[in-house]
Amino acid sequence: MRKDGFTLIELLAVIVILAILMLVAGANVFGILDNAQKGAFKTEFLELLNASRTKAQIDIMNGKITGNNPTKCYNISDLGDYFDNKNDYVGHVDVTYVNGKLSITGSMSSDKHIIENKGEDIDTDTDIKELTTGSAASLCP
Repeated sequence: MRKDGFTLIELLAVIVILAILMLVAGANVFGILDNAQKGAFKTEFLELLNASRTKAQIDIMNGKITGNNPTKCYNISDLGDYFDNKNDYVGHVDVTYVNGKLSITGSMSSDKHIIENKGEDIDTDTDIKELTTGSAASLCP
């Protein structure tokens, strides 16, 4: 007897194996995409801190930040010449100038993630949190 094709059982077994592989691969792909989004968000936050450092140095030279007035708060919208807010982030940066040194911390949120009160030493895994309903980075008072 000659066999010209596959049986129904063989075809179903192949489909089940492919479905299992797709589930495993799909979970990994979504994890990779989430990590990439967090990494990009961290990079944008670090760019925000650099932009605020540039703005603060200009404000120090122009006398807007002095020993008598050593702190300054910048909203993201205040940094338009230095930070390209192409993703509509919300947040602020606090700058303190003491003894010739700048200390910079900030908060920033997107539609998915939030970083609060952090400087340049942020950890992607612990400091970048998922945005929950009703939470967003604050603005300057």
